[in-house]
Amino acid sequence: MTRIRSFVRIAAVALLALAISIPMFAARGSANFTKFVAIGDSYGAGYEAGSLNERHQVYSWPAIIAKQAGLTICPATAAATDNCFAVPLISYPGLPGGELVYNGISVVQVPGSGAPLMSGFGRPFNNLSVPGYTVGAVLTIKGTEPIAGLGLPILRGLGTEVDQAIAQQPTFIAIWIGGNDFLGAVSQGDPTKLTSKDAFTAAYNSMLDKLVAGAPNAGMVVGTLPQTFAGPPLTSRLPSVIFDSSFRPVQFPAPVNGTVPFFYVPAGTTTPAAVPAGSIVLLSALSRIQQGFGIPPTLKTTPPFSLLPHTGEPLTDAEIITPAEQAAFAQGISDYNAAIVASASAHSVPVADIKGLFDRFATGVSYGGVTLTNTFVSGGLFSNDGVHLTDIGYALFANEYIKAINAAYGSEVPVASIAQFFENNGANFGTGASVILTPAAASAMTSIFQETVPAEPAKKLRAAHH
Repeated sequence: MTRIRSFVRIAAVALLALAISIPMFAARGSANFTKFVAIGDSYGAGYEAGSLNERHQVYSWPAIIAKQAGLTICPATAAATDNCFAVPLISYPGLPGGELVYNGISVVQVPGSGAPLMSGFGRPFNNLSVPGYTVGAVLTIKGTEPIAGLGLPILRGLGTEVDQAIAQQPTFIAIWIGGNDFLGAVSQGDPTKLTSKDAFTAAYNSMLDKLVAGAPNAGMVVGTLPQTFAGPPLTSRLPSVIFDSSFRPVQFPAPVNGTVPFFYVPAGTTTPAAVPAGSIVLLSALSRIQQGFGIPPTLKTTPPFSLLPHTGEPLTDAEIITPAEQAAFAQGISDYNAAIVASASAHSVPVADIKGLFDRFATGVSYGGVTLTNTFVSGGLFSNDGVHLTDIGYALFANEYIKAINAAYGSEVPVASIAQFFENNGANFGTGASVILTPAAASAMTSIFQETVPAEPAKKLRAAHH
């Protein structure tokens, strides 16, 4: 609880700006899902456990909304003329690499990769969400560029996400975009990589301008971004001091009489230093910590640390988010959320409270007597890459959109039950198992964030990946 309180205190810098009331207005269009399309990133695509694959794509939040609205998900054999919600299915174990699974001891990556199953589908997909894309990317990337990433099999050169959405003459458009404008920077521990407030605002307004002009009668909904650092395991699981196999801080006897912080090389220096109190150690650093990285040289002769091959070698700055950096990230996300709400209000588009959902994720939620938490592997909300949701998490995400749609349009789309998803979220749900993270799995956790895609040239928009 001390760690969670510290995150809440740090995020308080942004809370004044986030005292934003969701605007009430007559929403444009109607809740007509006859031609339903979705624009987004990895969350919209159903990316899960480091992989995009057919086992989870059909449980993405847009796919869940489609099913709750009475639509059928297209099978891989569907024709362009079939009346169904088309998802760009990828065979298991997925792309860009295999899914991360827990084998009872370690989180490992399933070997191999999948392949597109619907590359010849004769029209744009209804779910156009591409993992890694920013607000700028949905306006600029067409899926022909060599660095388009998963846009190659999803967009297929038929146009940008926004252009393909408009081309389908949609009756309803659901949008969640903006996470990668900060997650790329968070995954590298570097606030300077954030998309600027001005660039984000300009891109978000351009996106809604274009959608409203191209589909003036369509209903629409957008969503806010997660604010709290205590939400996903990537930024909440590891203490900044030496911990045991259950991720609990180790209390050392005299002469230490307490905890021992990890050490790292701060940005702009070559001299190692103790990780500042209140810092975040990214979960992706776990595999290196388990090899001894970050454990101070003073413990190099002390068992069991003396048995680790890299004890006495520092962590990198990219693996640490200091309190000052957390405040910078919190302010950046606050600015993004303010821009989203203002743009939505100006375009008469309702807003789903995804920020509020992640606030609840940080402390745990209960449904039907089952408590779901953000605990790595076993909590039930976040998948094994520590950032993306499980099928359960995506259902709860979809339900926030459904509630916003019903409130704005007076519709009665039923929320999704999460009971169906328990079996599909791993045999270790609720076990509280300790975890070893393999180097390959650690790399897969953040690899989707590390590439970049071209930004909108005229506005010089940054495009970090999610």
